[in-house]
Amino acid sequence: MFQYEIKRENDKAIVLLNGSLSVKDTPKFRADLKEQIEMAEIKELVLDFKNLSYLDSSGIGILLHAYSWTKEKKKQVRIIHLSPEVRTIFAVANLLDIFQLKESI
Repeated sequence: MFQYEIKRENDKAIVLLNGSLSVKDTPKFRADLKEQIEMAEIKELVLDFKNLSYLDSSGIGILLHAYSWTKEKKKQVRIIHLSPEVRTIFAVANLLDIFQLKESI
């Protein structure tokens, strides 16, 4: 089961992800991410993967769209708290060099 919560902190939208992100979860999540990126006051999208245990190719697709949307708007996207399991998925998909990966905000 996948859940997420979006918090605002100054000019950041912090998205707390929980569970396993798969194809059935992507349409609403994608729309909500795009909505956050479109907001003028938001300068950075922070995706907190602390409680995300898995993501499939559709989840990777959303992340790539988020990266593209933020770049178009001259904003940033950052991923924090990447678990070893999800880090392996990122490595296989060659995503480690694309995203700014940090331990915390």
